[in-house]
Amino acid sequence: MYAPDFLKSFGEQVLVKYVDLDHLQEAPTTHLSDELKEMLMDASLTTRLRDTNSMSEVLLHLEHKSRPSRTVALQLLAEVGLSLHFRWILSNRPESGNFVPPIPLLVVVYNGSENWDGEIWFQDLFPDLPEELRRYVPQFQVIFINLRRFQYGQLPGRPETQAMVEALMRATDGTFIEQLPSVLQHVADAGQNEHLRLDMTRTISSYCTWAAQATAEQINRAITTVFKGQEGINMAEAVQKSIIQEGIEIGEALGEARGGLKYSIRNILAILRDKFQYVPDEIVTELNKRTDVTALESLVVLAAQCKSLAEFDNALK
Repeated sequence: MYAPDFLKSFGEQVLVKYVDLDHLQEAPTTHLSDELKEMLMDASLTTRLRDTNSMSEVLLHLEHKSRPSRTVALQLLAEVGLSLHFRWILSNRPESGNFVPPIPLLVVVYNGSENWDGEIWFQDLFPDLPEELRRYVPQFQVIFINLRRFQYGQLPGRPETQAMVEALMRATDGTFIEQLPSVLQHVADAGQNEHLRLDMTRTISSYCTWAAQATAEQINRAITTVFKGQEGINMAEAVQKSIIQEGIEIGEALGEARGGLKYSIRNILAILRDKFQYVPDEIVTELNKRTDVTALESLVVLAAQCKSLAEFDNALK
């Protein structure tokens, strides 16, 4: 719902110039297991080039990062390879046929507190690459969207897009709860129908309880502060009936998932892959056998502190 306006307002202008952002759809991901979906990317969208005479499909692979990642280009390249191979298989065309692969574009949305210059080139992963070999190694640049270069109160895009972006930014800098009225003001300013405004408020409230551990009272107070007159009364009634309760329940469910076994295991694997680029299947298998959340939490610390995979593997055994 928000991707077209978000990419137009926050992305590179080359996207607006060449890509039809008004007809984005979710790309099929049946070629990925749940584990690969979690590891490789946050979203894949499909559309066409803007040229109406062109039949070329465009695949947009989007990844959100809350801290700089040296290997994000490698992560996205893996998703591109799998997606293109999947499309080739579905085409039922021989290698000598006329299969035209979709055009892959890689987008990273960054919302962290650390500085990241945003110049993400795949070949930068290989600082010792001889110049004569350079032509044989894949090279591409990632479209980088750094939300931290935008100022509160000056966010581009439609009000509903501003609401989602400001919520994301404030969840990172720790001002989500105290500035919730500012986030919800964008919802109030949006020219959406009542159902969509309620849905946006529900989404923001659930995210707020999860990311900032807000209470129902804090959310209710922010909503009644923003929405005035009859609309404020209607919104307050809706809050009492569903929004706060649903938001709290969703937030609590997400919180439980974060503290659960699967989240802990994914966290450990993410740390190890970020440090060592590769995690042997034996370690993955051993981690998936664990059922003690407390023990897994200690392994998260070990993953962050260990100096080699062998050190982590020995402690795991």
